[in-house]
Amino acid sequence: MNAFEVFGLQADTNIDLSALAARYRDLQSAVHPDRFANATDAEQRIAMARAVEINDAYNTLKDPVRRAMHLLSLKGIDALAASDTSMPVDFLMEQVEWREALADARLKEDSERLEEMATEIDSILRSLGDTFAAAYRGEHLPVATTLARKMRFMQKLDDEIDSALADLEQ
Repeated sequence: MNAFEVFGLQADTNIDLSALAARYRDLQSAVHPDRFANATDAEQRIAMARAVEINDAYNTLKDPVRRAMHLLSLKGIDALAASDTSMPVDFLMEQVEWREALADARLKEDSERLEEMATEIDSILRSLGDTFAAAYRGEHLPVATTLARKMRFMQKLDDEIDSALADLEQ
């Protein structure tokens, strides 16, 4: 599935998210189950399959990391291929430091530090996304692939920080 085609968009790193959301609502409205209440079972199954396809495409395009991975897949590149585990050593060392800082903040129940980390990670993700866009548009696909993988690592770290903050709020 080409998520861009589902929405009638050109494959690009930048997307107008509000326009995407509006198009999503329009597409979902067209396949809403209420519209197919009197349809045949086959027509209902087709509408349901289309709704799932629209949801998957929307979730892919609205997320910068998933969108980057999808763009690479359209070029025949699996950025998460199990056979490609190489990452720059300095980046891996930074990951270790981030994870140690996360573990320390979690242990100390330091929500202020976790918030600071979340802000830093968001900034890094934006920077990586901008650099990915430049590499992708310049057809520097090996560089774009490494950047997308870095984005994925940082997104997972961001998710863990969010989880730690949520745990502290309970």
